[in-house]
This record gives sequence, C-alpha cells and structure tokens, in this order.
Amino acid sequence: MSTPLRHLAWLAVFAWAATIFYLSSLTGREIERIAPFDFWDKAMHFSAYAVGGVLLAAALRGSAPWPWKKVALVASLAISLYGVSDEIHQLFTPFRSADVADWIADTLGGAFGAQVFGWLHRRFGAQAVLSRP
Repeated sequence: MSTPLRHLAWLAVFAWAATIFYLSSLTGREIERIAPFDFWDKAMHFSAYAVGGVLLAAALRGSAPWPWKKVALVASLAISLYGVSDEIHQLFTPFRSADVADWIADTLGGAFGAQVFGWLHRRFGAQAVLSRP
C-alpha cells in the first residue's frame, strides 16, 4: 500500500475510535434519545465494532508484512481491548454502566469485521481492497 493510502487507512481507524469514544461520552439519557436499545443494543455494538475490525485489519495489512492470520488475530485482539476500554469509560459516564455482554458483542463484531476484510481481500484481491500489493 502506498504511503498516502496507508495514512488514510490509519486515519480511518483513529476516526472510528474517536467516534466510539464520543458516543461512550454521551450520558445514558442522551444516548437513549439517539437510539432505543433493548435488543438492538447488542446489534449496534456488533455492527460498530465490525466496522472497526475491517478498518484495523486493512490498516494492519497495509502496514505490516504479516501473514493474513496474524493480521486477523492482532486486529481482533486490539478491537476487543478497545471494547474493554469503552466499557470502563462508560463507568465514569452519568447513567451509563459497563456491560460484559456489550464487550462480548464488541469482540465478536471486531473478529467478524477482520474476517470480512480477509474474505474481501482474498475474493477481490489487493487492487480492490486496501492492502499491501
């Protein structure tokens, strides 16, 4: 991956992380106005972290000369750790709490996203998906 694309890939990862941090900073009452949760809470966690998994896997693949399985593992673990930090952050946000089920949804979503990136890369090749040529 060329240097400008590599920088863009990492910028996307940091923008995603900043968005998650911002949403976690909203109070429970503010977040309820944006989206009613119930069942959708876990689906939203899964989906948001799946996006993070795709973005991080793309950035790692373009930056590190690692085999695909290592990229997927590192991306999955890093996204899971970010999910832990997100839940801890919510402990300090009014009317929010940490939830192990949310972290599980985050972790599964991140791992799924990393695998989706791998599938896209194998299916369409490096020219169609951000990756090392």
